[in-house]
Amino acid sequence: MMTLHLNAISMFPALLAIGLGVIVPLALSCLVLVVVIPSAAWRGKLSVPMYALMLFAACFVAFGVGKLAGAESVRGTALGVVVSFIFFLLVAAAGGCFLGIFFYRHQIDDSLSQNGDADASSGVPALDEDHH
Repeated sequence: MMTLHLNAISMFPALLAIGLGVIVPLALSCLVLVVVIPSAAWRGKLSVPMYALMLFAACFVAFGVGKLAGAESVRGTALGVVVSFIFFLLVAAAGGCFLGIFFYRHQIDDSLSQNGDADASSGVPALDEDHH
């Protein structure tokens, strides 16, 4: 079993350089964002313009944070890891907002259909005259 593990590591030397303590939480948190935002859109929590605004805002802020993460003095430090983490979360939020626009479902107002057809047209006087 140990030789199988060593063979897998030797085939992928990049696995030795990756800090799995950072990658796994980052991947899971990004996955949560990409799933939660479209599911909220499916429930009709916000409107399509709000999802588009959040998409552009997340992209704009992610661009600035990405420039900061790529700076020579930040790269490779603990601050660089935190800034990179924030960058990837912003990109995941932007991706979730993009998917949220496609999964958006408009909430139907049930107040009109609960009262019946006669009460549903009470807001329009011309329709009330036709029923009498």
